[in-house]
Amino acid sequence: MGRWIAFPFAENGVAMIRGTRLLIFFSSFLIISTLFITGCNSVISKPVLDSVDRTITFPELKDHPERFLGKTVLFGGEIVTTTVKKGETWIEVVQKPLDRESQPRDTDQSEGRFLILFKGSLDPAIYVTGRKIAVAGEVQGKKVLPLSEMEYSYPVILPGECHVWQPAELYGGPRFGIGVGIGVGGVIR
Repeated sequence: MGRWIAFPFAENGVAMIRGTRLLIFFSSFLIISTLFITGCNSVISKPVLDSVDRTITFPELKDHPERFLGKTVLFGGEIVTTTVKKGETWIEVVQKPLDRESQPRDTDQSEGRFLILFKGSLDPAIYVTGRKIAVAGEVQGKKVLPLSEMEYSYPVILPGECHVWQPAELYGGPRFGIGVGIGVGGVIR
């Protein structure tokens, strides 16, 4: 038999509840709440993520983009350049590995570059060099362009969904601090 727990805030002053039931309820609530709070939240929507062919690696795509025409992939990295042309915008990206939230990691590790082809004009002040970007989209083939003194074959992705990180989003640590001291708002010359 379970233990009884008394609650002095009930109508008659004391309410009795079976302790094991209360323990099961609160344990279940705690587990479910933890799963919701710590769940993996990608910046790409679930329907689009479900359509991504995760068997395609970036080196395979880079070497043989024609094999994957029409397939949906998910890659990301750092923006190198944004070129706006009539009716379209090309974004060159240095590929970086993605974390569980589809955010490019802070690393020098890269397996190459790719292009994102947007229909329409995007503002190059938003899609600026150095910003992190993730794209889930359809493989369109390749485009050969000069890179320094060589010709480079870029895989081309037509975006289904895309996310560009704001500088404040890049740092996932705590957003609070405790400080003691005096601040002076002057300029040292």
